[in-house]
Amino acid sequence: MSTSQYGPQHAYRNQDQQPVTMGQLRWYMEGMRHARLATVFGILSIFSLGALFGPLAIARSKKAEAYGVPASEGRVLGWVGIGLFVLWVVFFIVYMALIIALIGSLPESGRTSA
Repeated sequence: MSTSQYGPQHAYRNQDQQPVTMGQLRWYMEGMRHARLATVFGILSIFSLGALFGPLAIARSKKAEAYGVPASEGRVLGWVGIGLFVLWVVFFIVYMALIIALIGSLPESGRTSA
């Protein structure tokens, strides 16, 4: 352990910074928790339900930034998840419309009757 001229308790602290209090540490840790959850929700929004996890990621990133912790990864991943979900829904609607149009264009003899 290194010591400075002011004793061992000041050896690792910059002289221009004040020591961190427990309240500040709790505040920072709460912000880090929200940032971590924003990233997890953002990743889940890409690989599963983007309409559910995307807004959760964006909301958690806003909470983390309210605590002073940057959480841009969670916000970006949330928006990407929402965008992919919207693209998937549009693709599904177009695909179903194409199938219905193809079934409607079959001749009467090609259809099976129940």
